[in-house]
Amino acid sequence: MLNRRAFMSALGIASSTVPAFATEKSPQSPAQQLPPIDIPSADDLAGNWVSFADVHAQPAVSSTRGACQVGTDMLSVEYLCFPPFSQGPQGSGVLTVDGQVLRAAEYRWYPYQVIRRCHTWDGTFEIQSSVRLGYAENIVLYRLSCRNLGTKAANIQLAVNPLGVIRQFNETWQWAPPRPQNPADFKAEWTAPGLLCTSDSQSPAVTAFAIVHHSLHQAAVKQNKADVRWALSVPAGQSKTVDMVMAVGDDRDAVCRLAAHTAAEFEHAFRACKNEWQKIFNASFTPGNAVFSGHLPILRTNDAAVRRCYYSSIASLLCSLRTCFPGIKRAYVTGAPQDAVSLMYFWDTFTWAEVYALLDPAIMRDMLVAWLKLNIHNCYAQDMLSGKGVGPWYSFNDYCVFSLILKYVRLTGDHQFLLLRVGDRPVIDQLEQMAFWWKRLVKPHCPLADYGARWNLLECVPTYTHVVASLNAANVWMMRQTASLRQELGQHTRAITLEKQADQLARQVLKLYVRGRGYWYTMQPSGQKIPVRHCIDFFTVTMCMKEDLSPATQREMAQFVTHELLTSHWMRALSLADYAAPESNRPDHGPMGAYTAWPPFTMAALGHLGHWNRAASFLRATAETARQGPFGQSDELLTAESHAPVRKASRGGQMYFCSCSGAFAATIIGAFFGLTSVGPAGVKLSDPGISRQIEGELSGIGPAGQLWNISSGKNGLKAIKPSKKAGEGI
Repeated sequence: MLNRRAFMSALGIASSTVPAFATEKSPQSPAQQLPPIDIPSADDLAGNWVSFADVHAQPAVSSTRGACQVGTDMLSVEYLCFPPFSQGPQGSGVLTVDGQVLRAAEYRWYPYQVIRRCHTWDGTFEIQSSVRLGYAENIVLYRLSCRNLGTKAANIQLAVNPLGVIRQFNETWQWAPPRPQNPADFKAEWTAPGLLCTSDSQSPAVTAFAIVHHSLHQAAVKQNKADVRWALSVPAGQSKTVDMVMAVGDDRDAVCRLAAHTAAEFEHAFRACKNEWQKIFNASFTPGNAVFSGHLPILRTNDAAVRRCYYSSIASLLCSLRTCFPGIKRAYVTGAPQDAVSLMYFWDTFTWAEVYALLDPAIMRDMLVAWLKLNIHNCYAQDMLSGKGVGPWYSFNDYCVFSLILKYVRLTGDHQFLLLRVGDRPVIDQLEQMAFWWKRLVKPHCPLADYGARWNLLECVPTYTHVVASLNAANVWMMRQTASLRQELGQHTRAITLEKQADQLARQVLKLYVRGRGYWYTMQPSGQKIPVRHCIDFFTVTMCMKEDLSPATQREMAQFVTHELLTSHWMRALSLADYAAPESNRPDHGPMGAYTAWPPFTMAALGHLGHWNRAASFLRATAETARQGPFGQSDELLTAESHAPVRKASRGGQMYFCSCSGAFAATIIGAFFGLTSVGPAGVKLSDPGISRQIEGELSGIGPAGQLWNISSGKNGLKAIKPSKKAGEGI
């Protein structure tokens, strides 16, 4: 293996001119020097080994720079995006063993890597590979290990064609990011022993591969790739390792230096990927940390399933954290690695609002101001690369952004934000505009808002169209919440008017209920009512209008969800008994799976209706899905039975990583531990005298120096002011 000095000399670079491989370190306060306790390590959060034969979604790996999917072979990566750099569909090069493609048999996901493994056809070798991404630079690190399982020395021939079809795109990115399609636009050349550099004729993008092993055979380049081979002789019972680095950028010399330098110090760089992830994860629970503008509470509990859901949710959300976009220190992209890799959707961000407000309040505030300036009635997301809004108006925008603003104010105590002028009016007036936007959508046939065709609602459910219970209930809630805010500001007359209008609308919403059934009608322009058995009406109406529901209606709604939607480890978004179920079979909103936020939202609604035991049991059951890898965009049921196995979904454009994964932690904080507001006087809890059927404690809630704990037990919830100084024991 080439050492660092030899590698740099081959490039004609003095080692002293290249900085050490490490991220920049910020000064740390005394609180930051104390490592958090009672939180899992990166290895604790790893998934189980999963057979590729059972995979519905190929695993992916991420860093704060971007993400990629691992291929079904033993080495390649696909869908790599380091915005503004994007990989073509050809992947990075498939590994062959003794001339044949060797397919991975199984994988294991870690927050900082994906491991693949298999055996050679004759069983002589166990092959294992690891892929990690750098946190300071646009680099991919590959490690391939060959272990001889036999009783005597054996030879193995490895080969790969490194392919750097990666282009720089500086325009606004949409749901599907731009990707180069023609490999002929790229040209590769060896620039030094073991260093292959690929240039794009259509952009400044450069991709460099640095291969590290003494037995490397470097073949001639054919247009855009080279045949790289290794001949390994491995003693019995021992292993030999091949390492490779892929670096991406727009400066040819700098990219080549980065690849060479990382390869020369591969062990250090490889360990740094894990260490940097753990540092970020630890910081997310540390008051006064140097990474985030806030922090999350530590969950202490002996309930292993609840603990797994909470910490897996946060780890999964951090897979969406990006620090590579101009104009904002930290973004939390909606999806990765295939689509939505640069976008923050209002909808998905809303699902983890409690986490956002506690973890990164300063960034959340800036983001909300940016979204109000965008005009949320002209787009459904913001592209963090260009800063521009993308997509058309989406029906849930008002409810989602309103909820985000309200939870930001409640959980930070920043009530002055309501008076901040954004554009031509203060935020409080913008909230009222959102609360009344529905009036623009009222049609002559009905006093409720008509939200149009299915593409502006649940997309895949053809009957969930026009007048729907969920969003009209949300309008009631927004008007009432605006009234409450007006009361706090001393605007009592306006508040009374808002309350009256909300009550009138609530009576109209109740007319959509299917009596005795537990679910709701949609109303079509013709006046026809169509019953739809979907979870979104259940939890949205419950959380927005519970006080308007009769005890019988509440009981029927809980029975409907329990009997028709919940399964052993997950849930259906739509009942199998629904009229439109055969035409709605998408994993996130259909009868064979659910969007990741729907189970925690359903738990919160069940608890809100008084069924905390059922909600807590459901939470524990979903912990099994977190053992396959991160929470993603959705999980899919493999059969129609209630005890059906669950797998992470990919069909229908489902993402392996999705920011909605933070909904589990948000629900544990906001529903199971009842946190509704944080202020100088302490924390406010919802229904503290009611047991959540979970025993444990959330510690370290609030800004550094003003920390509170919430305990949960048989007698309900209790807010406790710790006697220790800020940072002690944290």
